[in-house]
Amino acid sequence: MYVIAVVSAKGGVGKTTISANLGAGIAQRGRPALIIDLDPQNAMQWHLGGLDQNDCKGISALNASRTRLAGVTHTSPYGVSFTPYGNGGESRRLRFEAQLENQDDWLLKKLQSANLHPDTIVLLDTPPGPSVYLKQAVHAADFLLVVMLADAASYSTLPEMEELIATYGGHSGARIGSAYIINQGAKRQLAQDVLALFAERLGNRMVPFVIPESAEVEEALAFERPILEYKPTNAAAENLQAIIDWLLAGIAQRS
Repeated sequence: MYVIAVVSAKGGVGKTTISANLGAGIAQRGRPALIIDLDPQNAMQWHLGGLDQNDCKGISALNASRTRLAGVTHTSPYGVSFTPYGNGGESRRLRFEAQLENQDDWLLKKLQSANLHPDTIVLLDTPPGPSVYLKQAVHAADFLLVVMLADAASYSTLPEMEELIATYGGHSGARIGSAYIINQGAKRQLAQDVLALFAERLGNRMVPFVIPESAEVEEALAFERPILEYKPTNAAAENLQAIIDWLLAGIAQRS
């Protein structure tokens, strides 16, 4: 099992879309993949389809009487398994967060007891910024993927994100690698200038493939499909495929 936490300093950067497509692409390559939605917005279900919205139990339902991930994990039409955050209202969210707050390694233990195939890659989709969910994800993760936009606002959050990685990663008791994915790259001069700043600041921690802007990515979401399945020849899909190959090569080197 190899666990990747997909994180961001702010919302609206395409983190959930990227998580869904990474999972689908990994599954396309015949590798077992599991996505866990740790964001109370519960949005991963809209990217992977095939889920009965009237019975959306997810990870937030796990407690003393429901101890296994398998009971709240679904198989998508695209080969990747996923565990939604789950419906349940504000009271359930508060109880779940209190549980996470009291046990830093709660998620790690759930994954370790899930009897996943040894080759499984787990992707953790987290809410933006500091949270009890980010803390859980970092404790469970082998690697962090930080999603940023190619704009000045995202670049300005880089110090904050680096501090979060250092803080939560330092508490995890393990050395965790990290890299930055730049999403919605554009040909505008400002975007190109920001990309140059990211490259200078991050060096080889910047994923070498930028995901370009594409209206077809939003169209794919409207059909509840990953862009890799909806329009595989799209430039964003092609770069996502390249990112997946880059990730898998890195995982192979670390194994």
